[in-house]
Amino acid sequence: PYLFAEGETRVARFGQLSASPHARHLNKPDSSVILKEFKRVSSSDRKRYMDQMEVSNIAFFLANEYNNSKFRPPHCGSITYLQACVVEMTPANSSSRYFCAEAPLPDDEPFVKFGDNTGYWNAEHMDETLLRFALFTHAVTGHYLMLTDLQGVKRRNGDFVLTDPAILCKDILRFGSTNLGREFMKKCANATEAHMSERGWKM
Repeated sequence: PYLFAEGETRVARFGQLSASPHARHLNKPDSSVILKEFKRVSSSDRKRYMDQMEVSNIAFFLANEYNNSKFRPPHCGSITYLQACVVEMTPANSSSRYFCAEAPLPDDEPFVKFGDNTGYWNAEHMDETLLRFALFTHAVTGHYLMLTDLQGVKRRNGDFVLTDPAILCKDILRFGSTNLGREFMKKCANATEAHMSERGWKM
């Protein structure tokens, strides 16, 4: 798979998947995927990838809940998260290799990192929809977790398609190494509420 992007912990590759071993099923639009791989190999690789899949699918669920909630006013766009699955490659005479696979992001608008998991928000791309969504995930889970590290594409109609979320959680043993725990969750919530207040965006 062709490597095209690199983050702090993972690299992203273009790839193709098929439910059939026949090559004719490849090179079709619905066979294209993005394969994301951790940079460092670990004895707990399978668990790391399963943790990341869980984070992505929780984000997908929470985005759907937000879209249909009172937290999202009519003037705010919808949010969609790409769902991920874990792909295992087992080459002959070699150990297994894992990837998180997901559909490609829309390519009609640029990729933007809107915020991170430490309380930072990109001032150039500050958007009421995303701030409301982040606070929604904190509130609807009873302050047990908060979805952060929001990044992806804003469509021309104002809707968002996002990927690679991080979950901050009271339980530091869940959701992988990007879960920085309770204190950073509080910091992210406070920073988000402050940005909402500064701009007159009321919850």
